[in-house]
Amino acid sequence: MDLEIRHLRVVNAIAEAGSISKAAAALGHTQPALTAQLQRIERALGGRLFVRDGSGAQPTALGTVVLSHSLSILSTHEELMRAVRQNDTDSATLRLGSVPGPLTAVMMTAARGLFPRAETSLLVNESEEELIELLVDGRLEVGLGLDYPGYELALPTELTEAVIAIEPIFVLLSAEHRLAGLPEIPLNALAEEVWLAGEGKDIRMRAQFRAACRRAGFTPRAVQRINASVTFPLIGQGHGVALAHALTPERANVVIRPLTDDPMWVRQRLIWPTQSPVASQAPQLRDALTEAYQTETAKSPAYSAWLRRRGRV
Repeated sequence: MDLEIRHLRVVNAIAEAGSISKAAAALGHTQPALTAQLQRIERALGGRLFVRDGSGAQPTALGTVVLSHSLSILSTHEELMRAVRQNDTDSATLRLGSVPGPLTAVMMTAARGLFPRAETSLLVNESEEELIELLVDGRLEVGLGLDYPGYELALPTELTEAVIAIEPIFVLLSAEHRLAGLPEIPLNALAEEVWLAGEGKDIRMRAQFRAACRRAGFTPRAVQRINASVTFPLIGQGHGVALAHALTPERANVVIRPLTDDPMWVRQRLIWPTQSPVASQAPQLRDALTEAYQTETAKSPAYSAWLRRRGRV
């Protein structure tokens, strides 16, 4: 792994905060995620950068060397990014980022409409934490993230967000499943199922799921991590169930159903650097995504019915 600017920010934040937990809060990360990232950085540099004791995290000799150079590197990087942001994005490169979701392709279409002369690219990232880092580093102009109520990631001060939608999380199951005929399914009725989970890095979704299962009075019998490409075939043939966005379309022999009492939620948000050249047009991009979300909602029988039952339509 090559050392990057975002890695220096992590090292600097830990040194300034004096502990990994405080640095995680300042950076908008979870403590386990920041600890794992520090370990990757230390492996790349060939030694420990901090010693953790009762008083927090103290730099080692190697950590002191790294810190002595990091401030000047970060300062130079910030000057460079300020100069880059002064360019006209409409005639430059527009770099979009997104976690996998139903609005990823829609964002690409909307951005190309707003910036017709820009060379637009898209990076799909499994973790919103990494997406935020790329935005802070100036390696993306706009990001589309997924956040979870109760497990929110606080944004650094240099980023701005706009919420597109807050939606319930549904469940996918075989059309032949014994519960498929119900309009809504109690989570505890799925206690004995095999849960098929994606290979994504976002631990907050998994934490929300475990907490919802605890509230429902059970521990999942089996959670199997699999590639997303085989999720629908496995569910269709009755080999498990899976959590899904409310906008997820049904496929052959697979149906989507709400969970009773809506135990899990997801928040879709647009994120951009406050000083980015696209900041002035971010509201138009937000409006385009909101309109597209409403259009997709109308196409989803399960989601539309859920909204009607709750008096939202």
